Amino acid sequence: MPRPPQRRGKRRATTATPLRRSQQGSIPSVTGNDVKVAFGLIVFNAEYVLQAVLESIYPFAEQIVVAEGPVGYFVNQGYTASTDRTAEIVETFPDPHNKVKMVRGQWSEKDEMVNAYARLIRGDVDYVWHVDGDEVYKAEDIKAVFRLLPGYDSVGFRSLTFYGGFTHVLTGFEQNAEFHRIQRWYPGARWQTHRPPTIVSPESGRPWRHHRHLSYEALAAQGIYMYHYSYVFPGQVRQKTRYYHDSVAREHCIDDYYERVYLPWVRGDSARRQAIEDEFNGVHDFLPSFRGPCRTAPFTGEHPVAIAKRLDKLQALLEGQL
Repeated sequence: MPRPPQRRGKRRATTATPLRRSQQGSIPSVTGNDVKVAFGLIVFNAEYVLQAVLESIYPFAEQIVVAEGPVGYFVNQGYTASTDRTAEIVETFPDPHNKVKMVRGQWSEKDEMVNAYARLIRGDVDYVWHVDGDEVYKAEDIKAVFRLLPGYDSVGFRSLTFYGGFTHVLTGFEQNAEFHRIQRWYPGARWQTHRPPTIVSPESGRPWRHHRHLSYEALAAQGIYMYHYSYVFPGQVRQKTRYYHDSVAREHCIDDYYERVYLPWVRGDSARRQAIEDEFNGVHDFLPSFRGPCRTAPFTGEHPVAIAKRLDKLQALLEGQL
């Protein structure tokens, strides 16, 4: 979702890491499209659905470029790298076509991370598709977007953001936000900002979304969404919401959100959940006065295959963290 501008910190050194590759269970490539797309990820303690993310994009990617490591907020707490399996998942992901590259380091903020992976993108790439470590797409939706891409400079998506598990999604503020994810690439391009995701046109100096933009409404009308598993797992939500509260937008965030909203909602029965949503006009970690309503609704669709085939294990992981 759109987020307020970040604080900038001191630059930290980065290191490129050679990846160890497994050929077992390798995923076929279906590139050879009219456009070449590099998928870019920034990750830190993002193991939850990361394997599914990589599986969902690998067949369509010209490259997958990853920046791993903590931003300044976490560096100041003593972190130097992910403490879960994030780096291992990327390093050992089956890559028979040598698409995946990763740079690791400590970063001032996310602007620095996206520009770190940008330096790994080849000059013949046409677009960069930014993907967070909890965003998954359906194969048929990626194919549809690829067919549309030559006519556009940028693309936005509507998010189906899962909350407290895999059966409810956020509405209101979250559902009505446009997630800018695809932008045209060119030699010498760089990210201007990560919040909002911005690469500028070399001719006009304006963001690509001010040119030929394929909007989230247009894609949603075709049933194309981003499946966003960002408010699912307790550890994930605790880390994410404390970072935004303490480092990004304290004045707009609910104090003690994890303890007051997320955890009691996940553990509660239907009456308790309704009471929480009534008190906070929803369940998003931003203050109701800032974001407006953001309640939950049942998810009635189908998860992407990469998630669906892991659903039992992911549910067990969630329950094990409660």
